[in-house]
This record gives sequence, C-alpha cells and structure tokens, in this order.
Amino acid sequence: MLVQACGANRWLWNWALRYREDVWLAAKSAGATGLVGSVGYNHLSSLLVGLKEQYPWLKLAPHHTLQATLRDLDQAFSAFFAGRAGFPVYRRKGDGGSIRFPDAKQVKLEGDLVFLPKLGWVRFRRSRPVDGKIRNVTVGREGGHWTISFCVEGNYTMPNAGCAGIGLDLGVERSVAMSSGEYVSLPVPSKREDQRLRRLQRIISRRFKGSARRRRAVERHAKMKRNLANRRKDAAHKLSTHLATTHALIVIEDLKIKQMTATAAGTVAEPGRNVRQKAGLNRSMLANAHADFRRMLAYKCERSGARLEAVNPAYTSQTCSQCHYCAPENRKSQAVFLCVACGHQQNADINAAINIMTAGLAATVRGGLEETPADEPRTHPSSGKRKLSGSTGIPVKALAA
Repeated sequence: MLVQACGANRWLWNWALRYREDVWLAAKSAGATGLVGSVGYNHLSSLLVGLKEQYPWLKLAPHHTLQATLRDLDQAFSAFFAGRAGFPVYRRKGDGGSIRFPDAKQVKLEGDLVFLPKLGWVRFRRSRPVDGKIRNVTVGREGGHWTISFCVEGNYTMPNAGCAGIGLDLGVERSVAMSSGEYVSLPVPSKREDQRLRRLQRIISRRFKGSARRRRAVERHAKMKRNLANRRKDAAHKLSTHLATTHALIVIEDLKIKQMTATAAGTVAEPGRNVRQKAGLNRSMLANAHADFRRMLAYKCERSGARLEAVNPAYTSQTCSQCHYCAPENRKSQAVFLCVACGHQQNADINAAINIMTAGLAATVRGGLEETPADEPRTHPSSGKRKLSGSTGIPVKALAA
C-alpha cells in the first residue's frame, strides 16, 4: 500500500507540473502572463475530486498526502521564481519516493507503534525519542528500506563549551584540516568499493528493463549506495556536533562546490583538457560532501549559539601564516608549505586553516565580511609580490595585529 501511495503521489506531482507548464505556454503565446499566477495550490487542489473520478487508483493514497504533494510543488515554484532554486523536475518511477501526512491530528504514537491514515498501526524502530509537538510525518523509501521521520516543534538548544575559535580547511586528501593542527578524514568510498559499485552498475545495464532480475540488481546497487551515504553522514554529524558544541567561533571556506565540480569537457568547437583527471577530482570532492558538512554546521551552530563565519578561500593556501607573505612558490607540494620570505615550514592544509581562522577573527572584529574584490592588488613592500590577508579585504597591518 505504501508503494501504491508513493506512486500515486509521484504521478500527481508530474501531472500538476505538466499542467502548470501547459498553462504557462498557453499564456505566453496569448500574451496573458497574468493567468500563470492563478494556477497555484488552491486551483490544483480543487481538481483533485475530478482526478479521482477519472483515475480511481488515486484513491489508494490518503487524501491529505495528495494535497501535501500539490503544496510542495507550489513551494517549489515559489522558490524558483524567487531565484532560490532551479525549475521543478519530473519524478522518475523507481527513485524511492515518499509521502507526507500533514495533519498531525490523524497521527498517533505509542511506543514503537505509529497510527497512520489508511495504514493503521505500523511498527517501526524508534532510533531516538520523539520530543515535542508532532507537526507532520513523512514515510519514504531508500532502496529496499522504509524510513519514517517526525517533524516536531520544540526548543532544541545545544550546550556550548565556549572554547577558542577554530578555522577549518576543507580538502580532498584530508577532508577537514583544523587550525589547531588536527586532521579529520571522513569515510569516503575505497577503491574496492568503487569497483564494486561499477560492477553492480554494469550488471544493471545487462538486465532487461522490467524484469525481476534487474529489479534485484537495482536493489543491491541502491543498498550499497545507501550504506556508503549513511556512513559518511554519520561521521559528518558527529564531527559537526563536536565542533558546534565545543567552539564559540568556527571559520570555514566559502567554497562554491557547484562551480568547482563543473565538467571540463568543453564544447565541440573548444574541447576541454585533462577531462578524465578533472572528472576524478570532481568525484573525490563530491565524495567528501563538503556542502552537507557546512549545512550541518550552520544549523547546529545556530542551536548552540556558536558563530559561523565563511571567508573567501582565495590565496589562503599560498599565504604564510607567520609573515603573511603570499606567493605561488610558497606551496611546494600538496602537503608541504615553505615560505620563501621567512622560511616558515608547515603542513599546507594546517597553514591554510590558520589563515582562514585569522581572516575570520578579523571579520568578527569588524562585525562581518566586507564586499572586497578578491583580485584587489596587495603587494609586498620589497619584492612586489602579493601579500594577502586571506582575501577578505583585511589590511595587512590589521591582520598582523
């Protein structure tokens, strides 16, 4: 029944998305763009009764879950028009799926049993206490497993030890390098695990679509990817919780992950170079999930009262953390930093983390980051080389102080 309900909600999402696209194209051709704004949740929700008469299998899904799907689509369009997200996409059959029960009055919770509309009492593994007022319940499928999550309302503050601030340098070889001199490597897929994933993908490609053997192969592939993702998220959650509850200030790099992991293939007229090497680097960067780690840090710092600063990462790996002299020659290799001005030698990632921390402290003193171009010329007094302060517009004297 859950599979049928997820399928009904997926179909309704795709139908409503196509409906809004057709209305937009018709209004554009007729020059009446004002009609597009009227095709929102209220209009689409009024069509549900007629859709259920035309497609009786829609009645298999609880009515409130169908309304929640239409509301999600309306919010997706609102985010698109506001520039916060891309255009909504169609949902594919077989990509998991989920349904949300928005009416908390219809949900009952007793121990490890939950009562859901049209499903009755369902047993689940209660991995953590459900504290607070339940707002809605979401049931989703990940591979061959079903999960249930409760959205609750309450006060969820976290304790904070208030220790000194710390700077974080995010990398590929070492996931997180700290200004305190510590390293943390998040669990990324090993070489053997990558080979097994590719082998499972090849098995899927050899199976006939719609066959039972292909379905089992897809489930094996999804199960392995789910285990790898859960392993990485568990480590990221533990690290972000430790940092947010220990330090009063956390400074990280303001990385543009989407731009950094763009393909280097180029075009037919201007083909790219080192495409395979860039593809491998992109996979390694995405395997560390820096964006997820930053998202976790953001909301956990908000709960613990810690301050999270994101600074421009430009030239932080080429600037000496002692004399603040910046030159490409300082970075001898991926792991070794040797300043050509003062002779300071240190691990390159730790040196960059110290520069990030220094820039974040200066930004905190000013009350926030300044909008200063990253390529603003800053020169060394004697040699004419750039002498940077973490690329955040901080004067060299102020940074040294």
